[in-house]
Amino acid sequence: MAQYQNNEELIYELIIEDLDETISISDKVILQNWRAADAANEQTYLEFLNVQQSIDKLYGTQNNADASWEILDKKLFTKNQTLAKPMVKKLNFGFYLRIAAVLLLVSSLGYYFMATGKYAVVSTSATANVTRLVLPDETIVNLNAGTKIRYNKENFLTDRNLEVLNGEVFIQVVKHAGAQFKVTAGDVEAEDIGTSFNVENVNGNVSVTVEEGKIALKHEGTNQQLLLVAGKIGTFNASNKKLSITNNSDLNYKSWLDKRFTFDAVVLSNVASQLEEVYQVPVVVKGSVLNNRKFTVADLHYQTIDSALAVISASLQCKITKDNGTYVLSDN
Repeated sequence: MAQYQNNEELIYELIIEDLDETISISDKVILQNWRAADAANEQTYLEFLNVQQSIDKLYGTQNNADASWEILDKKLFTKNQTLAKPMVKKLNFGFYLRIAAVLLLVSSLGYYFMATGKYAVVSTSATANVTRLVLPDETIVNLNAGTKIRYNKENFLTDRNLEVLNGEVFIQVVKHAGAQFKVTAGDVEAEDIGTSFNVENVNGNVSVTVEEGKIALKHEGTNQQLLLVAGKIGTFNASNKKLSITNNSDLNYKSWLDKRFTFDAVVLSNVASQLEEVYQVPVVVKGSVLNNRKFTVADLHYQTIDSALAVISASLQCKITKDNGTYVLSDN
């Protein structure tokens, strides 16, 4: 359980167990130490406690769930409509708190962590910032927006298998005495023989880009296998079930993570599209002449789009305005 102390996502499960009064003594100590370590930690705990109290109010002071549903029935439906009452009494408080916690975390952080059975599931919203997760073996997983992953929290150190259910991740694997680190994405398995690589799974179409080390990529159904080295991309086409390998010509494949760009005579409309995707704000280029102007920079590295656009504006002598949240590039 030591990993809970260094993994912010996993601590939420302990909070839920504590409020549900199912937490073990050892985990209770970990949670108490976490709460005492920082005032912000205690505030997070209190937010969960407030959720619990709100749910308690819903059911009333006598915890009469049937009566509460009848009240909701009257408020939400006309007398000619009926609502089948959920079997509330068969579900413990932890069930409701997990639902409320998900809503709380998605609205405030842009992602949620949940434990469902033996699996830990992490999912990011479509507009979330990059989310950094530390797995139990200390491997670092960075999640792009709109990404969902899961792993077996009960025996992860034994199998070290991460499932990318959809979206994009960049993984920095640490050396470990146990099994080799594996990633499952759709029908494809990537076994790490190196240190860092990018995985994208979109509707079963998978791409694996190797930054360092080697990756053994295979499709179990057809026994296809590829060995990827640094600078290579392995792709799986879900429609024809084919694995293929190419050189990585996309210098900005990891820009979503590090906000680092390289442009070599790229037309401004394409530059704007890449910035728009990474920073998740609309960028428009006005005028066909400006759209087709080419931009070159060896290392554009800024955490905010305002700074990145300022460099482009100075280089191409164009104007930047902002209209209802949309950045507009136009001629002076």
